[in-house]
Amino acid sequence: MPIPASSSAASEPKRSPKQAVPEALIYELDAGNPIYYKGYQDVLSGLKNLDDIMGDSNLQAWLKLHIGMLLHQQLQPIGYVITSGEQGLKLGKGRRRDADIAVFRAENFVLSPNYSSLPPDAIVEIDVEADTSESSDMTYIYRKVADYFAFGVKQVVWIFTSDQKTTIFTPDQKPMTFDWSTDIQVLDKAKFNLNILLEEINQ
Repeated sequence: MPIPASSSAASEPKRSPKQAVPEALIYELDAGNPIYYKGYQDVLSGLKNLDDIMGDSNLQAWLKLHIGMLLHQQLQPIGYVITSGEQGLKLGKGRRRDADIAVFRAENFVLSPNYSSLPPDAIVEIDVEADTSESSDMTYIYRKVADYFAFGVKQVVWIFTSDQKTTIFTPDQKPMTFDWSTDIQVLDKAKFNLNILLEEINQ
């Protein structure tokens, strides 16, 4: 399996700080354990406010909107529903993940005030919002991707804005990393090119 789930507590993101952490700082749940927002310790120490660590950068927010719009244009006519923001996914008891952009088959999507208990076919993530101070971003990413695949997701596209790379994960292949100049295929039914997309705002 190219994306093994880690069974070692030492390899997971920080879970149990000594200081009580408000529920608002919990980003996700993994096997019942909280995963906190990146920067939550600065909030606890008073260096930052909650709003300082929970918002997207201009680039992240713009990419979420415009990639979501492109996927909607290409996939909605053939029976898919696209969501963006922080799509809550209820993977099972004590397991909750948030996706930046989710591509659902229409039959797997219901408008409701609850998190989805049905999997999207594909997910697009932008950077890492979770605290990884006791492990690493990649440890978190591989564990989250493994959870997605166990849930039934068929493809995860992970965009990294700091080095302008995109990694594609599928259950039966090794991850593949591309520059932003490359066309990124989503479920072999849609595509986007980040450099071309960014040219629109720079014109």
